[in-house]
Amino acid sequence: MRIFSLIIKKIVVAAFWFIVWDIAARIVGSSIILVGPVETFGRLFALTGTTAFWSRINYSLLRIMLGFVLSLGVGVLLAVACHNSKIIRDLITPLINVIKSIPVVSFALLAIFWISRDYMSVFIAFVTVLPIVFFNTQKGIENTDEKLIEMADVFRVGIFKKIKHIYVPLVMPFVISAAASGLGFAWKAGIAAEVIGFSRSSIGGGLHEARNFLLTADLLAWTIAIVVLAWAMEKVIFFLFGRFKKWQ
Repeated sequence: MRIFSLIIKKIVVAAFWFIVWDIAARIVGSSIILVGPVETFGRLFALTGTTAFWSRINYSLLRIMLGFVLSLGVGVLLAVACHNSKIIRDLITPLINVIKSIPVVSFALLAIFWISRDYMSVFIAFVTVLPIVFFNTQKGIENTDEKLIEMADVFRVGIFKKIKHIYVPLVMPFVISAAASGLGFAWKAGIAAEVIGFSRSSIGGGLHEARNFLLTADLLAWTIAIVVLAWAMEKVIFFLFGRFKKWQ
């Protein structure tokens, strides 16, 4: 009964905002400035029936998620290295702080000169999420209970068992938190990079074309597709983390 009421509540909320959206579109009265939900979802349905739509989805999905996964791996490894070495910490931490402070658009514009357009979204997703993962993981390691470490040392617990049974369970929530917040940033930054670099085969390329030809319905349809993809990837990532925790 509770689940049913929750579903009804979500439907009512969604219906409310669709009505607001439709009223706003009618008040504006211009399909160039704003189109209603019927036109937008109709256009989205039409796009899903084309090969180009799925080709662009696959293109962007693979590259943005690659950048995201790389940022997770590199961010965790750098945090561990900084924890174990003061020299590495003194060298790496300022660099990560600089990366954190640089606007995405600056990285995207520089990336045009540095790398191929085909890999811009990989690079931008990586540098956007890297600081989030690094600092969250660092915080998790620093919050590890020293008494547990001392107890493990007393009983001469091996390094691998120590990592598996002490560090991983305590640090993992911080990594999951970083993944949760970083995934959304990866999609926003990655798509922005595709638009700036005008990668024709990508979702960003679809947005760029929609803007150039004043196709507002296409622009909103692609935006909805991005939101759905980001939501779906978030569910996949949390599922994988859940499986990892069970295995661990």
